[in-house]
Amino acid sequence: MPGPLLSVAVAESYKKGFLAGPVLVVGHALPELGLAVLFTLGLNRFLDNELAVGVIGVVGALFLSWLALKIFAEIRKGAEIDLRARNEVGWGPFLAGIWASVSNPGWIVWWATIGARYILLSLKHGIAGMFFFLSGHFLADFLWYSMVSFLVSRGRGKLSRRLYHGLLYGCSAMVMAFAFIFGINGIRTILNS
Repeated sequence: MPGPLLSVAVAESYKKGFLAGPVLVVGHALPELGLAVLFTLGLNRFLDNELAVGVIGVVGALFLSWLALKIFAEIRKGAEIDLRARNEVGWGPFLAGIWASVSNPGWIVWWATIGARYILLSLKHGIAGMFFFLSGHFLADFLWYSMVSFLVSRGRGKLSRRLYHGLLYGCSAMVMAFAFIFGINGIRTILNS
């Protein structure tokens, strides 16, 4: 599903090359593994509280807004297509994978509902069931984001500066749109709780 992680994957892969996608997924998988363990222990009961869900939405929206503005600021500073950008120091795809996941209220809600249900179903087969469920889930993410990263990194030398800026503006706008949606839904949830 298109979301903040996909936008970050496109931006990171363009700057750092193919390996950004697989590394991003490792960062993304780390909090998923932690959530899977916590939901197994009963964390999903905490998310039955509408106030908690609303606060998660607002906090996530604030972080995603910051991320979108950061991408936008890079463009305004004159972000260049630079194949040497792989060596730049910054967040990097690993930390970006973690933060793009945990700041996305949709990700948390997915794990609290659908993901938690899959975990409970997989646990009917013991730890092996949980292992196979998580392995399949992580492998699907790995293959998808590796493919996205490969396609973006292979096409980066063929993009003009103008098209590159357009791509980054699109990523920034998409992340900001998700931030807006999550923020509005979070505020509504808080007001209705």
